[in-house]
Amino acid sequence: MKSKKIFLISTLLLLSIFISACTSSVYASTSWHGLTADANYAYLAAGNQVYAVDLNTGLQKWKFPSDKPNAKGFYANPVLTEDGQLLVPSYDHFLYSVDPNTGNQKWKSEDLKNRLIASPLVIDNAIFQPSADGNIYKISLSGGKTILTIPTSKEPLWAQPATAPNCGCIIIASMDHNVYSFDTGSGRQLWKTTEDLGGSIVGKPAVGPDGTVYVGTFGSKLIALDPTTDGKVKWTFPTTDWVWAGAAIDNNILYFGDLSGNLYAVNASDGSSAWVVKPNNTIVDTPVISGTNIYLTTEADSLYTISSAGAISNTAVVGGIIYTAPLIAGDKILVAPTGFGTTLLVALNLANPSGAQKWAFTPVK
Repeated sequence: MKSKKIFLISTLLLLSIFISACTSSVYASTSWHGLTADANYAYLAAGNQVYAVDLNTGLQKWKFPSDKPNAKGFYANPVLTEDGQLLVPSYDHFLYSVDPNTGNQKWKSEDLKNRLIASPLVIDNAIFQPSADGNIYKISLSGGKTILTIPTSKEPLWAQPATAPNCGCIIIASMDHNVYSFDTGSGRQLWKTTEDLGGSIVGKPAVGPDGTVYVGTFGSKLIALDPTTDGKVKWTFPTTDWVWAGAAIDNNILYFGDLSGNLYAVNASDGSSAWVVKPNNTIVDTPVISGTNIYLTTEADSLYTISSAGAISNTAVVGGIIYTAPLIAGDKILVAPTGFGTTLLVALNLANPSGAQKWAFTPVK
């Protein structure tokens, strides 16, 4: 398991090594993929290109950049904005705004000094982009100009920020073992956790309806924090192994996995265990919840459907290695495997994931 942890961290630290040096955009992806979708298209960040994929046909609409691959690559989930932008963080220190209809660049941010591994959060008509230099950059939604630089520590920020209803704040987890909250207007620090949380945090914080913040750590814990007392720990739930991704929350239950392959269901109010199930292999992303089903991918080659009672009801073999969380898009569930030849995205039937694939996407030049 120690070698597994080293590999996962090295994958993010050395992502640029894995990018194809040739100018062709058709290659076997070996890195994390980023994925989002709207009603018509999936947007896939895969290595040195971003692709728009038609949800009905699985055909490529456009790729970005259109002329030559990005030399450093894209690895975070792109973010769609209400004003019609696709925000794409890059390992080359820039945040790109792309037109989701055409794939044309709208703007590029200033150099943000270090690698952008996390997705941005768009709130209060501004973009909050974490960086591996330990800063959060508040960026204009129109034009990409840096408005504020908000420091946390010198440790990298790999997690997407979160927010809470009516707080006027962002909440960010850091590899320095702390969670921070900042005012979205001034960038003023509102609070920082009152104690070291015992391990790095690279998953997006989950926020409950009452504002409680939940984070998983490399200290093999899920921790509940009270934002009304400057992030004081409310309860701690021990796990078998590191918790890499943030939790999903539904009906007062937190669902999350660890690197030993355990999927946990924990009561959000008190941290008591509801159930634990072990599908197969390492879990490195957040489960997706739809109705009474939980959809989960692991480092193995499969998508699992798990009931809210903790029973595995369906296993769909996809192929490759899967680090990216599945994504529900209409009547489909999208899975982005790596190391699966030239196939970068697969669409399965949400009603019957183990049935015939709807389509498999391979990029074109």
